[in-house]
Amino acid sequence: MKQKSSSILIALLLVVSLTACSTEPSTAAVQTTSNNVTFTTVKQQALTVNYNLSGTLTAYSEVPVTFRTAGTVTSVKGEIGQQVTKGAVLATLDTVDLNLSLADANQSVAAAQADLSSASASLKDAQASKQNSLATVSSANAQLESAQAKIESARVSEQSVLSGARSQEKAQAQNAVNKAQTAYNQAKVEATRSQTLASNGLLTQQENEQAQTALADATDTLKDAQAKLSLTLEGASASERANAASTVKEAQTGIANARATIEQARAGVAQAEAGIAQSQAGIEKAKASYDQAVIAKNKIVLSLSYTTLKAQSSGVILEKNVSVGQTVSAGSSGGGAMGGSSDPFVIGETTRLKVLLPIADSEISQWKVGQQVSLSLYNDVRTGKVTKLYPQTNESTGSINAEVTVNNPKQDWKPGQVVKASRQATTQKGILLPVEAVISTGDKPYVFRNNKGKAVQTFVTVGESYNNQYLIKSGLHIGDQVVVQGADRLFNGDTLTTPTKKGNLNTTNRTTTEDKQEVTAHD
Repeated sequence: MKQKSSSILIALLLVVSLTACSTEPSTAAVQTTSNNVTFTTVKQQALTVNYNLSGTLTAYSEVPVTFRTAGTVTSVKGEIGQQVTKGAVLATLDTVDLNLSLADANQSVAAAQADLSSASASLKDAQASKQNSLATVSSANAQLESAQAKIESARVSEQSVLSGARSQEKAQAQNAVNKAQTAYNQAKVEATRSQTLASNGLLTQQENEQAQTALADATDTLKDAQAKLSLTLEGASASERANAASTVKEAQTGIANARATIEQARAGVAQAEAGIAQSQAGIEKAKASYDQAVIAKNKIVLSLSYTTLKAQSSGVILEKNVSVGQTVSAGSSGGGAMGGSSDPFVIGETTRLKVLLPIADSEISQWKVGQQVSLSLYNDVRTGKVTKLYPQTNESTGSINAEVTVNNPKQDWKPGQVVKASRQATTQKGILLPVEAVISTGDKPYVFRNNKGKAVQTFVTVGESYNNQYLIKSGLHIGDQVVVQGADRLFNGDTLTTPTKKGNLNTTNRTTTEDKQEVTAHD
């Protein structure tokens, strides 16, 4: 509806409309008698998808810290929000009863150790007794061999005595007598001659004495030979026979004694072996008792170590559910003074945070692990990363959760705060125009471009949409000014005059992505 009239004064107004922390621009218009339109300067923009998602920040990891033994809380040192390091003491339990139990356990261990030492000593004694008995068996065997040799010799001697002299022995004895008789006869003749000569003074007294001594020796030799001959001819006497028999009997007694000693020593070995077996059984029993006592003691020592509650990891105390005087059980706060059964402490890592974003199941295919997501908290914007896509759909909402992790080195973002999120679909940039700026009622879509104050119909090629904006693939250039509001009221060639700065001008904060201006369209 164009009307040309030279009498109409065209009021030109310029209002710069800028946005803060949002991709949706806000504008302010000066109302005139003409239709108001708004245009924007074409710029390159990141092709992002803003889903207007939100989620609650949580610690990257939460570690419950629980007591591992029951008792009464005597001190609590941790507070919610406090930064703690791994191993820091958070609370302690009363140890009086455990210390008494430990004293009893120490006594039981000492008694068991004494029993074990006694059993070991008994084993050593039994082993020594066995060695002594074995040595006795060895000695008795030697005695038996000696006695057996003696009895053989005694029997040979007895047999010789009982059998008498042999013919050869008798002949030898007779020859000895004959030789002795001949020597005696010669000595007697010589002694008689020497005596006669000495009486006549023909021999010295010494020579005569020598002859007499030789006669005496010959006489003795003859008598010995005659006695041996007599014994040989007569045989052994009764006393000799008795002595030979006694020697045999004595040797037999030696054998019997040696055998008895061997049997006794063997019995000693068997008794010692039984003592060894009994001592070994006693050692095993004492060792089992000692091991049980040590295990019982170690359990108490372990329980004592559990009376000090320490942080399992470094982080921030997120929850505290325990107080002094409270009775706790192993594994929980016990429901004492705090009146609950939750973990005494929960420690979280807050140098990294995570947030679950509910994604419509129809859009989940556009999300991938590793993609970057923009998270904003008030005026602070950070880049997070998709670390997990949950496999199940929420039955009540029909959405699927995407877990996003964001670094929080200063720990100025806190668990429990709500953040807004948008995801960058691509790293590319392009020209984006609001949907209302593109007119597509005909065969080809077009926009109105400001060319030296004239509205110029410009055909464009439209691509994908991003957050209610079209990607313009062709038809526009960086720096072009395009009408974004009121384009449906324009015709090709309408005048767009930039007003001077006077009257009431309303402005908004400037954004970093686009500037929008409002002008008046007229003939």
